[in-house]
Formats: sequence, structure tokens, C-alpha cells
Amino acid sequence: MKALHFFPVLFLLAVLSASAQDALQIVPGDAYIELAPEGGFSLWIKAREGLGSIMLTDSSKDPDGKEDSFSLRAFDYNEVNGDEKRLLNGEFLDSDKGYYFLIDSTTEMSTVFDDEAFRIYVPETVTYGYPWSREGQLAIGRGSWLNIRAFEKPYGDYDGLYRDNPFILSMKELPPLPPVPMEVEEEEGVFDEMASETEGEFNIAKDGDDAVDKIADLLDRTPGPDIDLVLVVDTTVSMKDDVSFIRNKLVPIVKTKIASFEEFRIGLVLYRDYKEEYLTRRFQFESDLSIIQGRLNRITVAGGRDLPEAVYEGLYDAVENFEWKASSRLIIQVGDALPHDIPRGDVTKDMVFEEARSRGISIFPILLPAE
Repeated sequence: MKALHFFPVLFLLAVLSASAQDALQIVPGDAYIELAPEGGFSLWIKAREGLGSIMLTDSSKDPDGKEDSFSLRAFDYNEVNGDEKRLLNGEFLDSDKGYYFLIDSTTEMSTVFDDEAFRIYVPETVTYGYPWSREGQLAIGRGSWLNIRAFEKPYGDYDGLYRDNPFILSMKELPPLPPVPMEVEEEEGVFDEMASETEGEFNIAKDGDDAVDKIADLLDRTPGPDIDLVLVVDTTVSMKDDVSFIRNKLVPIVKTKIASFEEFRIGLVLYRDYKEEYLTRRFQFESDLSIIQGRLNRITVAGGRDLPEAVYEGLYDAVENFEWKASSRLIIQVGDALPHDIPRGDVTKDMVFEEARSRGISIFPILLPAE
């Protein structure tokens, strides 16, 4: 996870050499990108007189006029551009068919430009074309080629002038800003809700070493005679040092705690995020600590491209896909990233809370410092 106190910004590097400025020419200073919490990014283009609309296309115009180019489209509706209109051959295209074109004719205030700007939300995967012609899909990220087609008229109307502006996406992080207390409070509030909704407890740890100590304290305060515990761990790259502490210290501490229980079982759920190597990875209950240690030894960290991670998905996997039997049932979630505030899949926080309560499972989040 990246630090929450600054917002990653992607800058566009132009492919074409500079030429005479005109209203339809887009240069790097006219465009910037903000990563979106739900994935993908928002592309902002500075508004000016003579620029009526912008649209993203799969290619620039063929100089020989033999090949068509197509507007890029989102698979799903979004509030930024889902209602934007597109005009082609004098008629508005039928939005009822679910063609969510990456187009904008409506400007809004941009805090970076401190002025009006066009805005297009670009998801991580887009589509273009039609079955009866040429069609395909594109994954958009660092190094992707992107064509910004600028129109003199609104709605991408080819009856006026238009110009292609090819770009390559390149990422640069802005310098950190001072921490904002409200953001910290918001972060803690999310995890405190997880605990309060399931009769658990929220803790903040200084590092992975401290997180394991807090797990030990929780076990000391858990009544017997038996316990089922699932450890749900963020395995994105920012957790590298913290996972090392868990790997090296957890099992030795657990050994000192199990004597007070007639039966002790530990399960493990690893989570990352959408578009990563895995969303969640599950290891069923086990009482043999040597097997548990082997599972911890094989944990690797990677990914975590955006700020939030699949926290609720990891918790839901733990709630739903283990055979809970013990009188004390705990999920201990360890990570340094917020969950997605807008669900990116089928799992919602209410599903996690309701299913946990119905099974008598308490959730104990442990929040680590963000890197």
C-alpha cells in the first residue's frame, strides 16, 4: 500500500513532437491523470476556447483512409461519463445498448488546473469495435499507448474539425504532503467498524513485531476450552517487512499459548487485490504448528498498485469457507491498507458482518503503518 496522505498522479508523455499550438492540440501540460480508488484513473484535459469535446480511440486516423479507428468504451456504467452523449453521422448513438464511450463534452472545475477541464474516467480494461468489424480489449496502465481525439464540436461530432493526440502513459509520484489527521481518523473508523459490528476489537500496531505481540495478547484474553482462529493477512508489497515478523515470530508465540486450550486450530487467508496474481488464497484449519509454519514460510508479497486492497474479500473468504466448530471463533486481520469503499466485486462489508455474526465469529483488525 502507498501512503494515504498523498495522491498518486500520472503524467502523460507525448509521442508526437511539438508543433504550432492550436485549440485541438493536447500537450503534456494540458493533461494529467488521477488514480481512482475503485481502480483505473480519471483523465483531465484543460478546457479552452475552440475545444468542444474529447474522446479516446484505439488508434489515430489512418492517413490512407483504409482502416477505421474506434472509440474506446467502458464495460460498465460509471457516474463520470456514463451519461455522456456521442454524435455520429448526425445522430446520437443509442445509449440503451450499453455503449459507454470514453468521451466528454461537459467541463467541470479541476483543482490541479484551478480552471474548467474535461474529465474521462478510464477503467483498467476497456473495449472497442464491434463484432461485424474489428473489435478487441485493452488493459490500460503504465506504458500504454493512448490516443486523445480532440473535437471542435461537442459530442465527438465529426462535422467539425478534429485532431489526434497520441500519448504514452508514464507514472510519477508527487512528493509527500503533511499527514492529514482526518484521513487517519477515517482509516481507523473503517477498521473500528469491523470490530464493533462483530464484537471484536480494533488495534493499531507499530510494526509486524508489535502486531504479533497484540495477537498473543488477544489469545491470552480468549476463553477456552477450544478456539478456531483464521489469520487474514495483506500480502501486497508494502507488507514485506511486516510479513517477515509474522513468519518468524507467530508460531513460537502460539506454542506458548495453546496449553490453555483443549483444542487449537489455525487457518490462513492471504489477500491482495483485483487484477493481481490472486484475490485471496486460503489454507484450511490445521493444528500441527509445523504445517502452519511451512505455510507462513511460503508467503510472498507482490502487487498492490492502488491505495485500497481486497480486505473485505479476504474476510469473507475466512467467514464463508472454513468449517467453524470451536466455542471461541476469531478472525485476526493484519494489513496496512483500507478496503475498497466502493465494492469492485460481489463482496460487500455488510455481507462480511452479517455472515460473521450468524456464525458467532468476531473480527479483530490490526492496522499497521502505511508505507
